[in-house]
Amino acid sequence: MSTWTLLRSFLEDRRNDKKTRDEIQRLQEKKFRTLLQYAYHHSRFYHDLYTSLGITEEKLRTIPLEQLPVVDKDLIMDHFNEVLTVHDIDKQEVFDFLQHSKDPNELFHHKYHVVHTSGSSGKIGVFVYSREDWDRFFPSIIRVFDFSFRKNKSVFYGAAAGHYAGVSFTKWCNKGVIGWFCDPLILDITQPLDEHVKQLNAFQPDILGGYFTGLWILAQQQEKGVLKIHPKVVVNCGEGITVKEKEYIERVFSAPMTNNYGLAECPIMGAGKNEYDGVYLMDDFCIVEIQQDHALLTNLYNYTQPLIRYKINDFFLKKTDTKHVLPFTLVDDIIGRSESMIWLRNSEGVMDFIHPIVIAEFYVKGLEKLQLVLKDATSFEFLAVINDQNKEEVIQRIRQELDRILAEKKFTNVTYAIKIVDNILIDKKTGKFKLIVTNV
Repeated sequence: MSTWTLLRSFLEDRRNDKKTRDEIQRLQEKKFRTLLQYAYHHSRFYHDLYTSLGITEEKLRTIPLEQLPVVDKDLIMDHFNEVLTVHDIDKQEVFDFLQHSKDPNELFHHKYHVVHTSGSSGKIGVFVYSREDWDRFFPSIIRVFDFSFRKNKSVFYGAAAGHYAGVSFTKWCNKGVIGWFCDPLILDITQPLDEHVKQLNAFQPDILGGYFTGLWILAQQQEKGVLKIHPKVVVNCGEGITVKEKEYIERVFSAPMTNNYGLAECPIMGAGKNEYDGVYLMDDFCIVEIQQDHALLTNLYNYTQPLIRYKINDFFLKKTDTKHVLPFTLVDDIIGRSESMIWLRNSEGVMDFIHPIVIAEFYVKGLEKLQLVLKDATSFEFLAVINDQNKEEVIQRIRQELDRILAEKKFTNVTYAIKIVDNILIDKKTGKFKLIVTNV
């Protein structure tokens, strides 16, 4: 962790918050052109892609953003090595690393942060950041809550047994100068709920962060009197929210809820507070082109694995900004699409849940796409698209990971079947992919 990079980014964020809208747009344009030139010269993928379309280095200096080609997860993953701007990373080595490394703080080759997700598309995605990339955006988390120069007890309640974006970001708070201001506790949402309640009661966090539906379930425990904590702020991390449940969580905890919107492709993308009346997209760190049912993301700080006009399946509703608290693009609090919660009956006859993000970020080497189909309260089917010739070995790895997840939640009585398929079909009614399908 570079203290100088962190400090410089922290001060830059503070300055940007006070700029005018025109100044932010000029800054965004400058950063975009710098990234574009860098990708053209250092990424074989972007060089060949743009050249094949007649886009020369000279044209890149003035070409409108919307005239550049769109890329997606399939394309980026199929050309993984060629997209990278460094030469000491190999896709196969990264996948091997993810298969064996479960510590989010462990760096690939001791120098690269690696995060993965399958997300709502069901397609496995792996994204690499250099130390400098990571430290450049890390301080922007202060936009989610009011920063003070005192140590706060902070909880992250989410998927924790792997290189997921949320836990990777939170656990890095243990490193370097950040540790002076943050005492983090990470609770793996795959563990039994009653154990989390005990740990939270003992820890008494100042900041309670996690997945929105997980926070909602904790609020239910608080209302019952089982959970007894008094956070100063509740932070939603990476999930769309609903107004009714948000108001419920705020009322039960007597604390405001803020919204930290991010993806593995761009861990810090937006920040929302009640006084904003929405979520501000961080236009100084990314460009988000809002389309009808998806968006295009350009990450302005990842120079290791550039993502330029990268299609994401989240959708946004742009809002008219009447308050002008920050000079950024304002969108509605309700971002993205929600998946079904996975409620199952455990071996003690008690209903408990598996958060859908655990399935969205399910990683096994050789597994290309997946879908979970709930049959009833004690059984499900796991559909798998496998790109490895040794399918039985991949199935065995899937089974080991599923058994681990089920055992940690006391779902040892739950049965499942793994079914190999050629492709995962989209929903005929919506035309969209559903990661979790319920037949219950």
